[in-house]
Amino acid sequence: MDLRKAHPHSLSPRALAIAGWTAFALAGVLFLLIAWNVSARGALAALDTRVADWLHAHAIAPLTAVMLAVTHLNSTVAIGVWSAAFAAVLARLRERYWILTLALAVGGAMLLNLVLKQVYERARPRFDEPLVALETFSFPSGHTAAAVAFYGVLAAFLVSRFYDTRRRAACVGAAIAAVALVAFSRLYLGAHYLSDVVAAVCSSTAWLVLCLTFGHALVRKRLKRRWIIMGGAALAMLALGAVMPLEDWSHQLEQGIAGMGLVAGLAVFCAASVFATLLLVPAWIFPLVAGAVFGMGWGLVAAMIAAVVSALAAFLLARYVLRALVERAARRNKLFKSVDGAVKKDGWKVVALLRMSPVLPSGFKSYFLGLTHVKLADYVTASAAGMLPGIVLKVYVGAAGRGAITEGGALNWTIFAAGVAATVALTMIVGRKVRATLKL
Repeated sequence: MDLRKAHPHSLSPRALAIAGWTAFALAGVLFLLIAWNVSARGALAALDTRVADWLHAHAIAPLTAVMLAVTHLNSTVAIGVWSAAFAAVLARLRERYWILTLALAVGGAMLLNLVLKQVYERARPRFDEPLVALETFSFPSGHTAAAVAFYGVLAAFLVSRFYDTRRRAACVGAAIAAVALVAFSRLYLGAHYLSDVVAAVCSSTAWLVLCLTFGHALVRKRLKRRWIIMGGAALAMLALGAVMPLEDWSHQLEQGIAGMGLVAGLAVFCAASVFATLLLVPAWIFPLVAGAVFGMGWGLVAAMIAAVVSALAAFLLARYVLRALVERAARRNKLFKSVDGAVKKDGWKVVALLRMSPVLPSGFKSYFLGLTHVKLADYVTASAAGMLPGIVLKVYVGAAGRGAITEGGALNWTIFAAGVAATVALTMIVGRKVRATLKL
């Protein structure tokens, strides 16, 4: 195979973007959930101990030798050597953008791992007769994090060069297998807990997606300022969630709301949600919080009230107060012209579909729709109807996620995973419908 050939055009930029950002979101959320549970010493900590004890009790000499070889060949120093060798190959191929992507991915993943270790300060597993003795912090696994970054970039480069679907699948499968082997070696040797290696996979996957997106945009000369800002904002939010104090704050928040009373708690939540949404804070956060704090029933009530009121407030502000400012922003957005034209034909239907689709952030939709000719009554009813399915699922995910984290158990995690899968499926299905309606 000649690696100097240009990458095949069959790689869909849209499909890559959807897959990449879906992986980023899922990895980021899963990391925060694990970190929360580890900090709160929840059910996951007990599972970690059981897995570590079982593996240590069933260790055998031949397998121990193999695992030691795997772990040494994939240490952070070894990954640095493999990365330098890969960079030399890329230099001969004159792939300077891939060299930059490799350096950012591997170097950034190692640096991020060091920061996270210092933030969480989790002690490593302890045994009377350990297979390896380490005094550094455990969470998350440095070997696993570095392996995800290195093998991820290697697989992405090879996929971009191969035309055959089976070879591409083999590259991805081999990378996943390599990471899994490294992760298992750390578990088997007692260097890490199960949550350490899973969290390392998640944190490095999120970072890897950002690096690959950056490199892809550079190659296609489509690196726009807004994408840099969005990527930086996403990384900042993930970093904030990772380094913030993650003791069982949900219990403290619940106690605070219980002290206020249910009505006062709902009012405070709704007011904060409306204010934040008007400032274009991502609206999907608040139904998740409502489900986690208030439960399914009252959480749905709080989230729906907050969503409808914030949508109405932004609509009225755009139509009567901030019209000139919003119009200037709308003129720079190609999607607004399509929305405006579609609203004139079937306002209620288009507004409802837009509310169900992620084609624009919720706050932008509300402000932009304030410039259209849709009637206020149609706007409010269509917005409520369109937002309801997504909010039901997000509140459910928030409530189920809290149950999974605080109580653990296969059933709770299955319920949570089903909610996440349903939310993703709804978003993708409605997104296609909206793009077809607006002819995007």
